[in-house]
Amino acid sequence: MANIQEIAKMAGVSVATVSHVVNRTRYVSPETVQRVEEVIDSLEELPNFIVKKRGGGPKDQKQQILVFSTDIFHPFQADIIQALKEKTSDISELHIVHVQAEDLLQTLSSYSLANSKLNIGKVLLLDRPLGRSLKVHSSLKASPTVVVSENAFDFNENETNEAYTIISDNYKGAYDSVRHLVNHGHTKIALVHDCFKQDGMPDDILKGYKHALKDCDITLYKEYIIESSSVENIHEILSRREPPTAMIITSETALLQVLTFLNRRNLHCPEDLSILCFNDRRWFELYNPALTAVRPDVGQISDKILSYIIKEEYDTSQENDPSHVPVKIQLRQSTAGIARGPFGEKAASVDSIQITEQEIETVRSKKPTAVISFHYTGAAWMHLHERGIRDLFNELGISLLAVTDAHFDPAMQNKQLEGLMALDPDIVIAIPTENNKTSEIFKKIGKSRSKLILITNIPHGMEQEDYTSCVSVNEWSHGRLAGSGLGSTMREEGRKRIGLLSFDSDFYATNQRDTAAHQILVEEYPDLEVVGEEQFKDESEVIEKTKKLIHEHPAIEGIYVSWEGPATKVLEALKELDREDILIGTADLDYKLALNMANGKNIKKISAQLPYDQGRALALAAANAVLDKYVPKFIGVEPVEVTQENLLKMWKRIFHESASKEIVEAVKANPYYLPSKI
Repeated sequence: MANIQEIAKMAGVSVATVSHVVNRTRYVSPETVQRVEEVIDSLEELPNFIVKKRGGGPKDQKQQILVFSTDIFHPFQADIIQALKEKTSDISELHIVHVQAEDLLQTLSSYSLANSKLNIGKVLLLDRPLGRSLKVHSSLKASPTVVVSENAFDFNENETNEAYTIISDNYKGAYDSVRHLVNHGHTKIALVHDCFKQDGMPDDILKGYKHALKDCDITLYKEYIIESSSVENIHEILSRREPPTAMIITSETALLQVLTFLNRRNLHCPEDLSILCFNDRRWFELYNPALTAVRPDVGQISDKILSYIIKEEYDTSQENDPSHVPVKIQLRQSTAGIARGPFGEKAASVDSIQITEQEIETVRSKKPTAVISFHYTGAAWMHLHERGIRDLFNELGISLLAVTDAHFDPAMQNKQLEGLMALDPDIVIAIPTENNKTSEIFKKIGKSRSKLILITNIPHGMEQEDYTSCVSVNEWSHGRLAGSGLGSTMREEGRKRIGLLSFDSDFYATNQRDTAAHQILVEEYPDLEVVGEEQFKDESEVIEKTKKLIHEHPAIEGIYVSWEGPATKVLEALKELDREDILIGTADLDYKLALNMANGKNIKKISAQLPYDQGRALALAAANAVLDKYVPKFIGVEPVEVTQENLLKMWKRIFHESASKEIVEAVKANPYYLPSKI
């Protein structure tokens, strides 16, 4: 019959740890408990001490861990207390005793339980510096004391050198916050922070902010670092012609100042300013929009607290060194990506180019003329663009002289554009067939008197002064909707592994879409895993690329693909592979994808452009140009999300006609179909 020493040796733990596991007298990590119990379960005959104790029994007194906090409503402190209670809930002989106190040191010196033999440890949760040393308390040596705070500047080595210290890794929190905003298109990022310095060195948050900007190759502007208490500086920088597009705020008081300023100026978060906060508060989640925040990993902190107090299991050679635990960004609605044009300019909304009735009359009086050069007109996308342009041109009195179709042939488009320019139009609207081979003709148009308005792409070699504006879908939003559609569906269906099929090109629009989709899947769906990626240069490659991706990663349960054309090829490949169980997330709607969605198959959610609306935006840009008004260099029209539930309604909005009988019948065959929602 094995004894306790032999069991401890077999499990690779101490005798005391085996005793705690059997008697449930102290916290032991779940992994260690499992290891010890596996050894015990493997024994042919159980020792008497295990037979007697396994059923448990009443104990005369409970051991205690005293947790002292300064503010029970402080979310960090409340979360730590709750985590400690949960992690020790199955230990009937151990009790978490919470004590709230404004002055922790005074309470420690007078609290009657502080010196009790029942106490196996004390935890001090700080939200400000202690102010004087813990050395004065001899009770600290009787049992371990752990001091915990979100901020490193709450600690002073002379105050806490009698205790273990746990600090949130705010350097990485600030670094990751900047990288998060940069990845979402922000380059003007302000830090509103009480810039405490220790021994002449900047604190962790300030260091993380500066290092992240440097690593992202973004210029550091000193005026973008603002003391939280400096209301005047906060207001001044937000009042500039080109203010920061994002702010990292570490003070609740400063945050309220910023929100008040935005409200009074009729500005909106995140449209006008993305906000990312430190030190998450309960109301952050309730605010509209809910505020993105850096928050400590309370699970790891509570594990670390218990590891210091229950020392038998752990190496304590570095116990008195401060321990840094990770933080994570709690993504909410107060941070948003910035869609950008080919030169990095922020995408303007269609609202910025609206014109008045008086201006419409002025446009009519000028009797302007226009031409359109399409790369191809054999798809609904181009027809809807043309229809949107024509409808608004008719309202504005702009004469459309000609529309050409280059059939994806750059040489043909060059000749067609030469012919169109012979008509001497006031306005040229065009989408390049190819960015290199059409470059010279577009440069020539840019130097003419005609106002050049481009659709989606800019030919290579052109500068911003060579054209009036470029109009496209907001590609950043487009990618995020496509990515979140796949991510949310996979989460709902309990799936985990994703493959990516992205376009290998130098088209900034598609690249921006793919980047946005990838980022939202990684950042906002951390429970999912991107296990493989392939790129294609042409739709003809997609079937083989899909087969390769699935062959190398057979566990894939969902695939993101750049747009609807390649998505139909993915469907073909999955059918050949007999893998029609795999979900697909993509951008843009067509008949095949809509029918797949209506039948409840691979595609559950999709991001779709509004090509008719984009056509009207092109016509509005042309009208502004005729009026000699300023026209943003890049205008992004917001996409929409399409699901089986709203498919019929969205089909009509996108294509300006009702869906086919086949799609309608498939939607109505869905057992969850609700006519009132269509």
